[in-house]
Amino acid sequence: MDIIPYQKLPEKAKNFIKKYFNDYYVFKTVFSSSYSVVFKGGSSVNFTSRGEWTSIIGNGNEIAFTIIAKLAEDGVIEKEVINTVKEKYENFTIYRIIKKKNKYEIDINNNVIIIDIKGSILKTNKNIINIY
Repeated sequence: MDIIPYQKLPEKAKNFIKKYFNDYYVFKTVFSSSYSVVFKGGSSVNFTSRGEWTSIIGNGNEIAFTIIAKLAEDGVIEKEVINTVKEKYENFTIYRIIKKKNKYEIDINNNVIIIDIKGSILKTNKNIINIY
């Protein structure tokens, strides 16, 4: 992994950070085969080489629901996914979202759930302790 200047990020990734994480302080930007923007406090967003987001990692920190709601509002994450989370979990905290083909892996309240883009829960692993 090489630390790179933030300006070297693909434009699509920079726009994503500016739109959804504008209040966050960028600590460093790294590139290996993909890009990672690490914020002060350890949270990060990972991108493909084309600048498409692949994951939002809290690294033990909560991912603010205001960000997740905005992602759903803008169609970046399917609204059905977020609606399922709101319906199935009370007082939830999201720590990680990994975007996969036609589904998401979400770390919520120390559970890892797999939700497809239609909002159906495919799998739940309760009480998994994640090491970041």
